[in-house]
Amino acid sequence: MNDYQLTNKYLTVGIKSAGAELTSIKANDDGYEYLWQGDPAIWKRHAPILFPIVGRLQDDSYFFQDKEYHMSQHGFARDMDWKTVSSSSTKLVMQIQSTEETLAHYPFKFSLQVMYELNDRQLKVDYQVRNTDEKTMFFSIGGHPAFNADFASATVSADKATFDHYVLAGNYLNPQAIGQFDFSSAHQISRSDFAHDAIILKAPEGSTELTLRTDVATKHLSSNSLRKTASVSINAVNLEFFGIWSKATDDAPFVALEPWWGVADTIDTNKKLADKLGIMPLAVNKEKVFHYSMRFL
Repeated sequence: MNDYQLTNKYLTVGIKSAGAELTSIKANDDGYEYLWQGDPAIWKRHAPILFPIVGRLQDDSYFFQDKEYHMSQHGFARDMDWKTVSSSSTKLVMQIQSTEETLAHYPFKFSLQVMYELNDRQLKVDYQVRNTDEKTMFFSIGGHPAFNADFASATVSADKATFDHYVLAGNYLNPQAIGQFDFSSAHQISRSDFAHDAIILKAPEGSTELTLRTDVATKHLSSNSLRKTASVSINAVNLEFFGIWSKATDDAPFVALEPWWGVADTIDTNKKLADKLGIMPLAVNKEKVFHYSMRFL
């Protein structure tokens, strides 16, 4: 499954070339696997890269310069084969570029790089988007890492006390916040949280950090205890939204913490790509870098 491996004293990280997707993040001391292992009977992915859209388009379609295009949820980057730009024991850079096939769904020439860099107990992720077309391109991008979680003990906390809280109406965003999501104390995750799919939080300017904690059983601890509290913190800069997602069914023991520079179509969309909420313009021959990091304890 793993085409690449990053490792240091604390962590071993697996990555596959298909989608440049993280497939494993293990603690070296006790072998604990932080990353959801993609059971296809529940949800087959681990940590897909969302590009050039985040979420779903209304009717899986949009218009650009009066022409209609079709694209499935979260775009196509997660299903492409990525090429290696550079690699070492602690750093990997991979890339995709526009093709005739992508141009049929997304009429912009581009290059997209992802960099994974392991430093102590932290994994840094950078996305670099470059416009190689002769016109301004419009895009969104995001991460979708999912982590093993025991719902009996799983909590999410944040470095901000409250966030504007949005929900989906079906597959599309209600553009009016339903209120405030309160993180004055850690939020106990429950299945009812996902009755409307994801918890969607509007991110403030600057950095935003969410932390998932869960009690887990392990047979590999050197201490006498058979349980420990695993912690994953994701810090991202200048986001549009942070998504928290799992399935509402009891057979999905994971929670995804998703940094989004973009969001699904709104229920009142006019379906024009340039007007889409969260869409970003990028001028000809310009590039933009998006950063988040994950810390594992």
